[in-house]
Amino acid sequence: MSSTLFSRKTLAKSVLALAVGATTISTPTVFADEITGTVRGSVVGVENVSEIKITNVERGITKTMNVDSGGEFRFGSLTPGQYKVQVVSGGSVVDTQTVNVTLGGTASIVMGHGSEVEEVVVQGERIAQVDTGIAETGMVMSADQLVELPVARDLTSVTMLAPSVSKGDSAFGNNASFAGASVAENVSYINGLNTTNFRNGLGFSEVPFEFYENIQVKTGGYSAKFGRSTGGVMNATTKSGSNEFKFGSSFYYDEEVSTVPNTHWNNNDKDAFEESNYNVYASGALVQDRVFFYALYNHKTENEDIYNFTGSAWKQEVETDFWGLKLDGYITENHRVELTAFSDDRETVESTYAYDGETDTSGQYFGDTIYGRGGVNWIASYIGNLTDTMELTVSYGRNEADRSDVPEDITPPLTELADENGVLQRTGQWITGNVERGLDEREMTRVDFTWDIGDHFVEVGLDREINTASNDVHRSGGVQWQNDPYGQWACDEWGFCDENDESLGLPLVVETHYDNVGSFETESSAFYIQDTWDVTDTLSLQVGLRNETFKNLNAEGESFIEVKDQWAPRLSAVWDPTGAGNQKVYANYGHYYLPIAANTNIRMSAPEYYVRDFYDWDGDCLNEDGTPCNVGDYIGRVTYGNGEVPDTRSLVDTNIEPMYQSEFILGYEFVTEQGYELGARGIYRNLETSMEDVAIDAAVIDYYNSTGNWDTSRSGSCDTTNDSGDVIGTHPCSVEEVFTGFHQYVLTNPGSEMRTYIPEMDEYISLTADQLRYPEAKRQYGALEFTFKRPFDGRWSLDASYTWAHSWGNNEGYVRSDNGQNDAGITTNFDQPGLLDGGYGDLPNDRRHTVKAFGTYAFDMGLRVGANFMWQSGRPKNCFGVHPTDVFAAAYGRESFYCDGELAPRASRGRTDNYWKMDLNAQYPVAFGNNQQLLLSLDVFNLFDSDAVTETEELNGDQYGLPEQYQDPRSIRLGVRYDFN
Repeated sequence: MSSTLFSRKTLAKSVLALAVGATTISTPTVFADEITGTVRGSVVGVENVSEIKITNVERGITKTMNVDSGGEFRFGSLTPGQYKVQVVSGGSVVDTQTVNVTLGGTASIVMGHGSEVEEVVVQGERIAQVDTGIAETGMVMSADQLVELPVARDLTSVTMLAPSVSKGDSAFGNNASFAGASVAENVSYINGLNTTNFRNGLGFSEVPFEFYENIQVKTGGYSAKFGRSTGGVMNATTKSGSNEFKFGSSFYYDEEVSTVPNTHWNNNDKDAFEESNYNVYASGALVQDRVFFYALYNHKTENEDIYNFTGSAWKQEVETDFWGLKLDGYITENHRVELTAFSDDRETVESTYAYDGETDTSGQYFGDTIYGRGGVNWIASYIGNLTDTMELTVSYGRNEADRSDVPEDITPPLTELADENGVLQRTGQWITGNVERGLDEREMTRVDFTWDIGDHFVEVGLDREINTASNDVHRSGGVQWQNDPYGQWACDEWGFCDENDESLGLPLVVETHYDNVGSFETESSAFYIQDTWDVTDTLSLQVGLRNETFKNLNAEGESFIEVKDQWAPRLSAVWDPTGAGNQKVYANYGHYYLPIAANTNIRMSAPEYYVRDFYDWDGDCLNEDGTPCNVGDYIGRVTYGNGEVPDTRSLVDTNIEPMYQSEFILGYEFVTEQGYELGARGIYRNLETSMEDVAIDAAVIDYYNSTGNWDTSRSGSCDTTNDSGDVIGTHPCSVEEVFTGFHQYVLTNPGSEMRTYIPEMDEYISLTADQLRYPEAKRQYGALEFTFKRPFDGRWSLDASYTWAHSWGNNEGYVRSDNGQNDAGITTNFDQPGLLDGGYGDLPNDRRHTVKAFGTYAFDMGLRVGANFMWQSGRPKNCFGVHPTDVFAAAYGRESFYCDGELAPRASRGRTDNYWKMDLNAQYPVAFGNNQQLLLSLDVFNLFDSDAVTETEELNGDQYGLPEQYQDPRSIRLGVRYDFN
């Protein structure tokens, strides 16, 4: 640090300014550490200072430190909470101050006597301030703050409070998009343990609010300590025990009290949802001043009814028995250990019934499907202050997540019947189409070391994850039959159309077989170094460098892709223009890499058997189980996987570059004398390189017909047929007969030349970008954010933001909202060149305007009310049809940017409704007995029952443009919480 630490007089004025504004609903928007906080300061006006003491008020743990020659000190790796700081001189305490340490925050104080400094004691738990240390953007919310706001009790809803965060497509569940990225590009930590779904990036471990202490949402500019994300970071810590014994319980009941309008798929009039949530907790000291515990048990039950016009109804019951434990042990005042363990194991029982939408009657009960999710998670850490200036943290953890979907009867074949509109209706006795048994397991190790060297605060570290995904998937009954008596579905989905893109009217059936079994491992490792340098009293630089390596293995344990030396610079600067600590100008530039999802291993490097056979049919005959009879001539087969583990050399472009995003942020923050916080910032993100699987068949055909040498002695034998289609012999296969459009998919950087292996010829070949005909994958995001925070003054508070944003390109990212595809990294987007025709434009997560506001108001008699408001413009709409000229793209059915044979460029069909909602809550505390309190609460979500259309049908056809999804209907939550402390 600087020999004057912003000059002691300057820092003193800064701290005094911070104390002016009481408390606020929002905590600092910049962060220093991942699970702890920091206190730094300077002693002035006191000679012969022997040491500084800092004591955790609740735990009684005391640390001591000698000040340097300039009177400066720094305490790091502090668990969030209230601390007493004392200056000791000549064996006597000469000054005492109380400070609050927040998650990832740095509390700056001046101590001593003389000069212009007076003792500053900050009351309350939330301090309005500008942290001039680093330039990350986002927010921190404590558990107490969240209780005061009408927010759904899940992590995604908390992230939605931050600017530049939008709700993702309903096809992916309850997930958020950060700054234009897809919902599968975020990462979530709990006490340093990565709990993100590494299979496809969708979701994370589910933890009840009562277990959280703080939730940190990083929307951009995060330091070199964090990686594996091109979206956002959700970083949470859990509650811990203290010397004071506490216990309590709470109960919440949620119910949807209205419904949204019907869609052409769902009879929403009959929808119902309710949830009951019970918690009981206890905390305290197992050994006074040394060992502390916090324990929680949560039981949650959810019941939901869903009615689908295509022939099914479902009644779902979700049972969750969550338990969580946090242990903190202090070996000495400078060395401690932590253990966090919890289980979010849960089971969904889904009962399936036949349902006739026209008569609104439920029919036959088919059976139950058991969905297993969650599992045991734990992390153990050692945190040591080796010296006054050196700290070491070592962590080891594991987690597991069940991915099983198993019906009670797996024998009935999966059968469907298309109606005259090309919509598939269920037939037969099957319960769930896919039978899946899966388990994901993560093992992580992390080491972090910090060294405070004068003006430099240096951090170095490394972390490693070994992730294993076990997979066993097949169709119910081992086969899927899709029966099309009118030919409309065959036209829409498979391109069996006439020259006018109309149905040929010829009945056919499709028989599909799918099996995928194996265990797949991915390895991720990284190391980083970072220096926070106080260049002058008012200028701070943070220079960081992160190196990441990702390695993906196939079902036989062989590496099919390893991406090394992904160097990610992280640079930021913070300038305090006046030196008073009440404003800052900051800039941030960084590179962020995204690992290859385990889903890529499962889909590309597995012994996947995936074939579709097409047959003529009389259009009428069906067996009792829904399978077709009177099946006619065999038309042909599409093979996606032959049941063998592919040659790893044929899966990846040897020239492939890692997927990464660059980001630049420029911002300004200011705190007025009244404690109001004003901010403005600009953000630009560019997905510099993307990885996608692409079909190379057309390029291979061009290569061997122009510059290559197709050796028919190696190509195998193909059938020779007469004009009637009868096989009359065999002949050596031509390149066109082998590469039929879907033969070989290769992971590459679209838009670049490729070098890959062709197994049939046993050789590597180079394909030019012109031969491949794929455009470069692009995604860009630009935004302007304006924020206002009015501190809580004992009466009311307000936190508001406006964001203008634009997300554009031809690649949403890891998953695809256009068609709801969750195949992370290998969506259909770049499967064929024709699928990209007209594909450049505004992307699905483009929300041009967003207004958010939330706050609280306290009445004199104790009643407190909270509000949460959001208004957002709609998302772009598209029209997808069959490609009229590219036969390979046409085989994907309605996946191209064409409507009725005419090009319909991305986002050219308008936007969905503008969306707005208002949530309100009221709370009333009742104190009684000795340190006991009862808190009664009522929350109303979507108070005015707004029913904006959030998604529409985008497939060209009779249903095109009809509403697919509405915003959630009005619901209420009743709560009662009892606390003894």
